[in-house]
Amino acid sequence: MNYRNLRPPRLEFGPGINAVVGANAAGKSNLLEAAYLGCSGELPGGKIAETLRIGTGEGFVGVRLEHHDGLRQIDIGLAPGRKVIRLDGQTVRALDLARAAAAVLITPEDAELIHGSPSGRRQYLDSLLGRVSPRYAVLHKEYGRVLEQRNAILKRAPNDPSLSVWSERFAELGNEIASLRRRALVRIADIAANSYRDISGGDKTLGAALLHDDIDLRDALQDSYAEERARGVTVVGPHRDDLDLTLDGHSVQAYGSRGEARTASLALRVAEYRLLRDKHDEAPVLLIDDFSAELDAGRRDYLLALAEETPQALVSGTEAPPRAAQRFMIDEGDVRVETTAKRL
Repeated sequence: MNYRNLRPPRLEFGPGINAVVGANAAGKSNLLEAAYLGCSGELPGGKIAETLRIGTGEGFVGVRLEHHDGLRQIDIGLAPGRKVIRLDGQTVRALDLARAAAAVLITPEDAELIHGSPSGRRQYLDSLLGRVSPRYAVLHKEYGRVLEQRNAILKRAPNDPSLSVWSERFAELGNEIASLRRRALVRIADIAANSYRDISGGDKTLGAALLHDDIDLRDALQDSYAEERARGVTVVGPHRDDLDLTLDGHSVQAYGSRGEARTASLALRVAEYRLLRDKHDEAPVLLIDDFSAELDAGRRDYLLALAEETPQALVSGTEAPPRAAQRFMIDEGDVRVETTAKRL
């Protein structure tokens, strides 16, 4: 396997809540990250090289999923700068995998969705929309390629005639991406607002809106003509958007407490969970890392209730959550099944 410190045998997780229990730094987060990678093809922990066991040059994660329409086998091969995804033995792209599997990973670090950089919030949107809409995934990948080429021309030869061709394609892609983001945010904001009220038990309203240049991207490029050539970089477009999050109209980023930020980020993950559930017509695998971290009793109960209503959840902690159907103990990357019990 060679994924971080993990040295597990073949593990079989059953229905209901599967508790992953161990001390801090035992490998709980690594196991949930590996499960997320196997279900989504995405690396939540950073660069590929950082996920490989020290001293190794490649790694592997394999996941077998049972759906209402049968079994699917997903294999992810990892090497520095390289990732190969196979679905039922066929090499596929991450966007192809999104049609066959889904998972949602909830971690204490999700609070950085609120207080962290705009790039983290864009990544949340792009990851979710790419898994819900194959067209969005294709558009976003092409947009990145065109942006890279356009920046290279601006830096090297801003008067090159080919810049206008790349700019036209850039505007086409950027306008469609912005439109899809705005439309999706209507649904995301609605689910997140309702979830925030349910989680917090209060009456504050969570708002979510896209912060972007509210004009056609072709006009925005014209307006930024001089600045782009002076700086040698594209200064407008969806790659500079941000997600504006508010409570009763006031910025959560600027004025929200740590608890409010954690609740808002949890509400965004619930929106992710419900959108993927609607997309696949079945619930995604739910992965909850360190279920008690930075959460009071009410928010913890909400999170565990969500896990209980999910057909399959992996929940980690230094102690097992109540009503776990199965318990796995982890120590220095080694995993063993401790108990199997009937779900209460």
